[in-house]
Amino acid sequence: MKILTPIVLLFIAANLYAQTFLQETVMVPMRDGVQLATDVYRMNDNLSHPVILYRTPYNKDTDGFDDDTIKLLNVLGYIYIAQDCRGRFHSEGVDSVFLNDGWGKLQDGYDTIDWIVGQSWCNGKVAQLGGSATGITTLRAAAALHPNLACAAVLVAPSDFYSQVVYPGGEFRKSLVENWVHSQGSDYMIDYFQQFPYYNALWEEMNLHTRTAMMTVPILHIGGWYDCFSEGTIQAFRDLQQQPNAGPQKLVMGPWVHGEPTSKPVGELQYPDAGFDWEGLLLNWLHFWLRGAPNGVLESPDVTYYLMGDPQRTDEMGCEWLEADQWPPQNSASQSFYLTPDGGLSAAPPSDESRFDYRFDPLNPAPTVGGANLTIAVGPYDQRAVGSRRDILSFTGEVLSAPVRVEGFVRGKLFISSNRPDTDFTLKLIDVYPDGREMLVTDGIRRARFRDGYTEDKVKFLNPDEIVSIDIELPPTAIVFNSGHRIKVQISSANFPRYEVNPNTGAAPNDRTGAQIAENTVYVGGDQASHVLLPIVPTGTSVARRTASPSDFHLLDNYPNPFNAATVIHYSLPTAAHVVVEIFNSRGQRVRILANERQNAGSHRLVWNGAFDSGEAAPSGVYLYRLRAGDFTASKKMLLVR
Repeated sequence: MKILTPIVLLFIAANLYAQTFLQETVMVPMRDGVQLATDVYRMNDNLSHPVILYRTPYNKDTDGFDDDTIKLLNVLGYIYIAQDCRGRFHSEGVDSVFLNDGWGKLQDGYDTIDWIVGQSWCNGKVAQLGGSATGITTLRAAAALHPNLACAAVLVAPSDFYSQVVYPGGEFRKSLVENWVHSQGSDYMIDYFQQFPYYNALWEEMNLHTRTAMMTVPILHIGGWYDCFSEGTIQAFRDLQQQPNAGPQKLVMGPWVHGEPTSKPVGELQYPDAGFDWEGLLLNWLHFWLRGAPNGVLESPDVTYYLMGDPQRTDEMGCEWLEADQWPPQNSASQSFYLTPDGGLSAAPPSDESRFDYRFDPLNPAPTVGGANLTIAVGPYDQRAVGSRRDILSFTGEVLSAPVRVEGFVRGKLFISSNRPDTDFTLKLIDVYPDGREMLVTDGIRRARFRDGYTEDKVKFLNPDEIVSIDIELPPTAIVFNSGHRIKVQISSANFPRYEVNPNTGAAPNDRTGAQIAENTVYVGGDQASHVLLPIVPTGTSVARRTASPSDFHLLDNYPNPFNAATVIHYSLPTAAHVVVEIFNSRGQRVRILANERQNAGSHRLVWNGAFDSGEAAPSGVYLYRLRAGDFTASKKMLLVR
């Protein structure tokens, strides 16, 4: 995936600087002798620079930064390195789907960083970044604890392969694993993962949380509420933020699906003001940790997140960016919503006991309709198309007279029974709109045999009609159920093909043969009061807001300064204004106009390539850059060194 689109390159003509760049491909040896194809992009100088590393299974020739962005990074003083992972494209070895990228017997990320810092052109500081698969390689390298990894940035990546990727709730995550691994041509890894349905040493080695107490690297975490790895983004941040030795951690969560954070529609909803300047934040993160630029990135809030809601009810609450010191917010507290005998939800457990029976046929499973997926329809979709099925139980609260803020991890505690030794239970949280739409918020699953844990010794089968409790954990969310809406939960035993279908036989976990119909029951009221726990934030809570526009005009220090080939000028506008940005020499003569136009409120950046309006290269010296926007005027100095 592309993790950084071109950044205002209007003032950098690539052909003008082509002769100053070097690109070379090196075969870098790993500790077992396997060599990985590695592209090095740098300025043609004799200086040492910090390095930005990007390790990809998607082909270094086409994945990652585009050529213009790489050139910009080079002129900003960075070396950019792209590497094909083991067994992928130009690299030697066999693809192991990230097994060799961490801290095990083979440590390709660590070994690559070790090779980099041994080169004369590296100043000893390395940053690694990536999104999705390349985010995985980044997290795994960070947990390998190389001392020269100065910082990292990770977009939409899991932190625990067992619970977040392959076996959430103990059930095989069919569409994601099979479709993605097949697309990589590594089908043998599907069979390999299915050999290990229990949590064991293999999964320990794929679990970042076994390493967080030792990690010190600062990490910028970016994710989406409808991303298939939203839990990984949140949990990595939360765990590392609580470690006394870990470097600073920052988290951004938006109303996005898997991929780049954008303002595009997700599923069947379009959230307003959904965009975020993550590229600017990423550059500031790199500038600070690799070059020590005083850009205030550490003073920014630890958590910036989008509180979702009804896109048509922004006058009330929701659909806004908020800031916090932690996530969930400190005053988020679990509140129980009990299933009632009449199919409702209640704040108090019903005194009357009741039961809901349904037949689960593995040959006719309830289908997936949206959700946090990767290779199938993704995002919030209307669930009415499947809600009438007899194998789906629905419980709906009363129409809300005031908004309800849900921010955190949703959990379900169900009292269940079955006539089969093993079966699955699924849980969905749904926002019912006044017009009848039932928009999916988040969903999860739990396999009954794994109700006490995921190691083989924790397996416990069901006895016929024995009532037991089962916990279902859902991926995180931050949403307002607006007034006029209703909160709804649905329970079933399948969500296919998001998850594999349980044959109800009690056979080995991935033996799907001989499927049998299960008679499943959910109990409500009395001593078997099934309920969901929603993390509620009081609606009167004061949480800092990141407004769409800054509160004042600002002209920031350019970076780098001094500079040689190019420098970036940052400024922000609280309102739309006619903007003029000019460059003057030390004699007060104007030599370049960078902008002369009306611009919207928000953060802006321009790049000066050290050339006059005529195209002639400016000589070394002190220059002044000036911003005029409405009645606001500000100037700063910069030094050009040829």
